[in-house]
Amino acid sequence: MTSPSLNSLAEAKQLPAWSSWKDGTPAGYFGLEDADSAATFFRENGFVVIEGGFSPSEIEALREEATSICRGDRGEVRGMPPLIGGETDEEILRQVLCIHFPHKISDLMFETLKAKAFVEVLTRIIGPNVKCMQSMLFIKAAGKPGQAWHQDEVYIPTRDRTLTGGWIAMDDATVENGCLWVIPGSHRTGTMYFQEWHGDDRFDCSHEAQGFPYTNDDAVPVEVKAGSVVFFNGYLLHRSLPNYASSGFRRSLVNHYMSAESLLPWHWGGEMDGPVSQLDSRDIVMIAGEDPYRFRGYKNIHGVHIRPDGQGGCGNYQYNKK
Repeated sequence: MTSPSLNSLAEAKQLPAWSSWKDGTPAGYFGLEDADSAATFFRENGFVVIEGGFSPSEIEALREEATSICRGDRGEVRGMPPLIGGETDEEILRQVLCIHFPHKISDLMFETLKAKAFVEVLTRIIGPNVKCMQSMLFIKAAGKPGQAWHQDEVYIPTRDRTLTGGWIAMDDATVENGCLWVIPGSHRTGTMYFQEWHGDDRFDCSHEAQGFPYTNDDAVPVEVKAGSVVFFNGYLLHRSLPNYASSGFRRSLVNHYMSAESLLPWHWGGEMDGPVSQLDSRDIVMIAGEDPYRFRGYKNIHGVHIRPDGQGGCGNYQYNKK
């Protein structure tokens, strides 16, 4: 009789936290001093973990900053539920699944875009010239949904397949509280899988990739300790299940990066004109090297906003502009 897969146990809420560590540290976990080996693993598998990329004090500062953002202390966040006064920090945080572009209102999260852990790894994975176009702050309290199978390149298209996510664990992320799951090697062909509505209340309002030649049992959980950074390729299929823990949060700060040589045809409501070959969103931040297109200037296009979690219905979910 075949033993149940890790995925099937997780979906049945029968997989204890840190199950992927029962035989020791899983493959793909490195210290920052082994950045070259980490880059080699990344190219083959589409993901890699840098342990201890951020110190406990740096993580605590990010947690405090997340609370300040959710309280409205850093500026407007479109779609944020209004406060009536007297709410505890936990009550405020529980209202939020994800905030897009927090670096637009947080000096700390802006500076985090170019932290050493990012620069050291990304310049090996992508090249010497690296730009960032997005940040996302996930709060994901107990009971909040996950996100269905997807590839980040569907949302942020690059011309050279260099899109790379950098996912900072602000809490321990486990199979119990909704860690990432990845399908190793699913990035290699560079095939884009189209998305459709999933109708699954375990997941938020983002659609789900369809037609890929893998099963859920091909996935592996990426359980990480707070302070670790998960890097993943824009074509890598990944998802997260809901936070099934009885309490607490699975907070993370996720930034997206790409080669500065590549144009970014990220079309948000017609703000870019000209031939398709020259479409290039200039709402970016350079984090390493030189910008060969700096003569085109920079813009502030994208506004800070909430991602609907689907628990109150998705409505006509559209990305928000500034």
